Amino acid sequence: MTLYRKIKQYYVSNFFLMIPFCIILLTTIGSFGAYFITIKGMSTFNFMQLVVCVSGAMAYLTGVLGQLKKEYTFTILSIALLVEVLLVAGNLIYP
Repeated sequence: MTLYRKIKQYYVSNFFLMIPFCIILLTTIGSFGAYFITIKGMSTFNFMQLVVCVSGAMAYLTGVLGQLKKEYTFTILSIALLVEVLLVAGNLIYP
């Protein structure tokens, strides 16, 4: 948890510098996820994965534009990154 706290402290102290970086990071990972989901076809399950993928990427942007507290946006960022990475990994492991 020490690494998590250090990253959170760095994020909060450099909030306005981290916003563009985090948006680019989430959209890049989200686009990889959307690509690997749609390449397998558009079944109902894949469509639901795509909805979760897009929602995860949009959640951070919504939090920033909604002017939530810095700590909340970091939590949203952490959860969104986790969701996006799990979707990419899951679609790479099970083609």
